[in-house]
Amino acid sequence: MIRVYLLPVYIIDGTETVAGVEIIHDAILRCTDLATVRELIMDTLESEHTALMAVAIDGRVASPAEIDLYNANVLIIPADPDFDRAKELLHMSPSVITQPEIWELLRIFGRFHGIRP
Repeated sequence: MIRVYLLPVYIIDGTETVAGVEIIHDAILRCTDLATVRELIMDTLESEHTALMAVAIDGRVASPAEIDLYNANVLIIPADPDFDRAKELLHMSPSVITQPEIWELLRIFGRFHGIRP
């Protein structure tokens, strides 16, 4: 569900940081009249909503105008299964990658670069 949250801004080591930044993805973050508050428009899962409400000053369901703004400006790119698999192979492999994993990675990298068999 697309919701709107008012989030406090903290200055950490001279850099502004919005509360809940680790949860935010595919969203619109706008300035408000208050320098220490940002408005977040985001399509949240229930778990994300709960986590954001724990740090938010306020939260509500988005208005039709805010939903239109979100849909017009946020492009959600679906996950690439090749990228996820390559990341898994490289992350989970021991220091020596097996020959079948090497061939699979080469095929994945070939597809990344537009090289088709």
